[in-house]
This record gives sequence, structure tokens and C-alpha cells, in this order.
Amino acid sequence: MRSYGMSVPPRRLVIGFGSLVLILMVGGAVSFVRYARTHAPNPALVAVAPFDIFVAEGTGAAGLNRWRVGLATALTDRLNSAPLAAVPQTVVAATWSSAPTPEISAVELARQTGAGLAVYGRVDSLPGRTDSVRVSLLAIDATTTRVLFGVLVRWPAADPDGLAAYLAEHVRHNHPLKPAT
Repeated sequence: MRSYGMSVPPRRLVIGFGSLVLILMVGGAVSFVRYARTHAPNPALVAVAPFDIFVAEGTGAAGLNRWRVGLATALTDRLNSAPLAAVPQTVVAATWSSAPTPEISAVELARQTGAGLAVYGRVDSLPGRTDSVRVSLLAIDATTTRVLFGVLVRWPAADPDGLAAYLAEHVRHNHPLKPAT
């Protein structure tokens, strides 16, 4: 006997279900593309991580610890003008979590703050020298995690402000975004 109730032939059911799945997949793809565009890292925004300080035993350079945040703050202040903008150090302090590989922590900081460029640096005391330090800085693309450029310089220990100005100029000069001329 044939039932005249609400039964739907299996072929129509499969076609209807397949169409629904296809519509949901297309909708999800469109939604993801819109989300990715609005939440993509800002290439003009720079996140400066606190500098790591390494003091060699017997160098008497314990005063370098003040450079950890001070140098990052001074560098942030100098980078915060067109065409670049910098994540405020108050946001960095609230977001920063150091890991065994600080370069990865810097990239994660940039991603969490929407910055397209992560800047990580370190200051090393020099054995037998209290008048100068070795400074290294890496600029890392937060999207690709590719190192864009680096700096390695020996600098007078008594001139942290001059160092911040030098590093800011180096970042500006080598950043992929150039000011309009």
C-alpha cells in the first residue's frame, strides 16, 4: 500500500540537503573573507616589545635594566608618527607575555594588538666594557613571521635616548611603507 502522508522521495531529499550544505559553505567562505579583511594586521602599526637585557658577570652594567622598558617606550614614541603608528607601551605591558623564544612572543604581541610589524630587541653588556653595549633589533612581519630587517650596533651606554632615535630612524627607513613624496 502506498502512503499519502508527508513522505518525500529520497532523491529530492538528497538534492535539497546538498543544496543547503552548498549554500552554507558559500556563506561561510564569504563570511570568513570579510572577517579576514577587517581583522587583518595593520601594516602601518608597529608593536615594540620590551627589550631583553643581558648583563655579563663582572661588567658592572647592572644599570642597564632600566633600558628594558625605557628603550621600548622611547622607540615607541619616536615611531608614532605618519606613516607609521605604534602600539602604546601601556597596551604592550598588558598584552606582553615572554616565552623562551622572545621573537615568537614579539610576533604574538603584534598579532594580539593588530600590528603588522613586530619589533624585538636586546641589549648586551660587553665583558670588560662599561662604557658601551651591543644592541640588536629584529623587525618581523607579523603576518608571515619573516624577518624584514635587523640592526646590530655597538652603542655608548650613557646615551639611551640617542639609541632610541637611531633605531627609530632605522625602522622608518627600512619599513616597507614609505612616506609619500
